Amino acid sequence: MVVSAIYFAVNFYCLYGLGYILDNDIVMLILGSDFNEAREFASVMLPKWIIVSILGILLVFIALAVLSRKHRLNLGKKASRLALVGTGLCVAVNASTWDVWGEGPIHYISSLMKYEQAEDLTAYYTHPKLTIQDESQLPCNVVLIIGESFARSHSSLYGYDKVTNPHLSALRDSSLLFTIDSIDAPAPTTAESMRLMLSKFSQADDTPSNDKSWFEYTTIIELMQDCGYDSYWFGNQARGSKNNSANRVFAEACQHQKFLQQEGSEKYNVNHDIVLVDSSSQYVHNIKPQEHHFIIYHMMGSHFDFSMRYPKEFARFKEADYADQPADHRSTLAAFDNSIFYNDYVVDRIMSLYKDKEAIVIYLPDHGQVMYRNPQKSWYFAHGNPQDPVSYALGVEIPFFIYASPLYQQKHPETMERIKNRQAHPKAWNADDLPYFIMDLIGVTAINGQDTRDKSVLN
Repeated sequence: MVVSAIYFAVNFYCLYGLGYILDNDIVMLILGSDFNEAREFASVMLPKWIIVSILGILLVFIALAVLSRKHRLNLGKKASRLALVGTGLCVAVNASTWDVWGEGPIHYISSLMKYEQAEDLTAYYTHPKLTIQDESQLPCNVVLIIGESFARSHSSLYGYDKVTNPHLSALRDSSLLFTIDSIDAPAPTTAESMRLMLSKFSQADDTPSNDKSWFEYTTIIELMQDCGYDSYWFGNQARGSKNNSANRVFAEACQHQKFLQQEGSEKYNVNHDIVLVDSSSQYVHNIKPQEHHFIIYHMMGSHFDFSMRYPKEFARFKEADYADQPADHRSTLAAFDNSIFYNDYVVDRIMSLYKDKEAIVIYLPDHGQVMYRNPQKSWYFAHGNPQDPVSYALGVEIPFFIYASPLYQQKHPETMERIKNRQAHPKAWNADDLPYFIMDLIGVTAINGQDTRDKSVLN
């Protein structure tokens, strides 16, 4: 009965706050969050009246249980039978919404156990055979910036009517930045997207019939290390535990890691992303020519709560700027756009660290946001809903930027022509093939005989 009440309460919230009942995607979302992230999420998405209502119902049940024991209440046979029938109907209705073995609690427990096994990615290294076109032409610095919750529709680089990307627009006007269109994230949640994006594990592999776990697939970090790259992870998201943090297991596969959020600190989860620039500038400054570095930046980006993701001086957009939107949407839209505006500043600063080096910098977020664009649920703005094709499609639309330093462009003219051609001729590509693109970018033509260009965004 207690388990049923808890399951009901969770589903009640999921239906109200997210628009769909508890499923494996929500379980993965929970697993990928720590306490502070969950608290932020709840402050935005969980109204107080829901908490009060659920607590009130539980108090009523507790009071009835105490009274029945104290006064030995006897409801009579008819009332007992009626209650039994009502309970049976509730069980039948609830059972019809999920398959106990397929998508129900047992499946969630199985997913949890499988997820917890990803402790040390280096233990699963297979060192695949890499065919390199010309080792002397390997770019010295390959940089991957992973953003957070950036909806492509809110980027002025992609036609948004508010100027959210002034710095990156200036880079594009200077022929240093290239925007690639029609890119989708592999999943609408961070943990799921990260494991698909940073390894050869793909959406096609993510099936119940596949006995091979995601962490048994080759990661981009292993591939880059096998190509002779020193790997470094700068993270402004929480380190977390090995059981709840996709970014931690990837970070710890790198030869060096630096996490900038401090668990247990009063400032936890409020470090603005500029700390990524400050913490890495000396490291980048000391990079010597001909050394090979693969550097990953993991941003807080536009993580809930949007209003916490930027300093006050970056509050460029106000509620009044959204007069054509419903009144209860305006503060959220303003905060989200301010977070994108600040993100633009930080990403530009990171790219600027490499302007005098031979460097190629890739930016993409883990996923997008719905941002009130689903006409069926116009009140909803958060993660995409895998059970709703419209919501899902909106939740995985992401921007994709490539920065090429002047020295890189000078040394790799053929690759630059391919990048420019791809910018001019957009076509659909999913970021779960990111490892193939990065291998193609540096001149690895095959992985265990498989042509990297077949899955590269530049193909």
